[in-house]
Amino acid sequence: MEQKNSENDKDNKDTDKKDSLQNIDSKEKKEDQKDNSTKPNYNEEEKNEKENLINDILNIDKEKEIKNQKEESEEKIQPKKKERNEVPIREWPCRTLKEYKIINNPIGSGSYGTVFKAYHIGSEKYAKEHGIPKIVALKKIKTENETEGFPITALREILVMKIFNHKNILQLLEVVYDIKKEDNQTKYDIYLVFEYMEHDLCTIITNRIKYELSHIKFIFNELVLGLEYLHKSDVLHRDLKPSNILLNNKGGVKIGDFGLARFFSNVAKKKYTNQVVTVCYRAPELLLGENNYSTEIDIWSLGCILLELFTGNIVFWANNDKDVFTLICQLCGTPDETNWPTVTSMKNYTALIPKVKYESKLDKKYYPNIDEVTLDLIKKMLTLNPKKRITLEEIKNHPYLTTHEPKMCKAEDMPKIEEEMHYLQYKNKMEKKNQEQKIGIGEYKKSERSFIGKKRKK
Repeated sequence: MEQKNSENDKDNKDTDKKDSLQNIDSKEKKEDQKDNSTKPNYNEEEKNEKENLINDILNIDKEKEIKNQKEESEEKIQPKKKERNEVPIREWPCRTLKEYKIINNPIGSGSYGTVFKAYHIGSEKYAKEHGIPKIVALKKIKTENETEGFPITALREILVMKIFNHKNILQLLEVVYDIKKEDNQTKYDIYLVFEYMEHDLCTIITNRIKYELSHIKFIFNELVLGLEYLHKSDVLHRDLKPSNILLNNKGGVKIGDFGLARFFSNVAKKKYTNQVVTVCYRAPELLLGENNYSTEIDIWSLGCILLELFTGNIVFWANNDKDVFTLICQLCGTPDETNWPTVTSMKNYTALIPKVKYESKLDKKYYPNIDEVTLDLIKKMLTLNPKKRITLEEIKNHPYLTTHEPKMCKAEDMPKIEEEMHYLQYKNKMEKKNQEQKIGIGEYKKSERSFIGKKRKK
């Protein structure tokens, strides 16, 4: 009975922690909205940015199309059939929500949208021609708080996802709309249509699903390949975390949710908002107020995810910037002019730096269950100074992915998880489990283990 209560407490804590993390995420995204182009007071600069994004969306593939036509003409070959995302958005057929049937309650919800699972019930010929599978994910764009039309975050997401074509990046299939009549006014709901993935990594970790070392290495390698593709496309994700990493039972691993993503330049120095990335996965330079950042912030988030895959816990779990920064110092050491030149002059250094000076704990003594090679990679990814942080090219050549044993598994050898794992569904089942256990009824009456999957070995 004590063991059962202990497991219930653990499940409740995991659920509460995830709920709290979502609240933090929502708060941070609201701060980003205020700080970066979605303020309630819609000004001229924001309007220009939105117009530029729309023009980019309309023209980005037009240039590609002209270039392809020129190359095809020079080579005197027949034009190849275009894939869906290679067609300029002007030529996208504007379909309605009637082409889809939502088959359950939301499987995900955030600051910028609500996600549903749905069937495509439209023309089979159309689906075949445009590569639309039978089951899809529909992301309903939130527009309730918008004073000037379509949300700029959704424009960004469409813009960056229209150019993607990679096995480790979630594919945007099309955009559809639904017409509603309210108070004698016609209103439109906009849905982004994505390929459907059965699980998200956060729910898998929260539920203690057992992954072997070869499975972890496979997931990590797929994320590296996806992130490399993004950075070579001059895109920063700016919100890497387990809930934005999607998996299916075919061994697919994909990066999703590009609401905070944006194009970047390594040539011109630009100032971006530092209120990006959920705070627990936010790089120290962002916490310290850096506005001129680059791909290193995504590397830091990836390091947090890898360590979380081994520990089963959010590494820098806290509710605010100061507490997160303190946890970073306690694990990675306190930054100073020796290991990070100019750090003391950063905007938030005085406000965030802890009074106690800490040394790094990223070693076998602190993590006895993680081997030296793996710890070396994690330590290099969680390097405080972004200029000394390991690059993706160096990660690909690190012994962890080249010579370290065990080798990563193949996609077909990844565990098959029978029940779909999305957090809202997980949360509802946990609530049902707790209620039934309290009154002693239902399938959880005599259960002494988690309602899904296997417990991770301690």
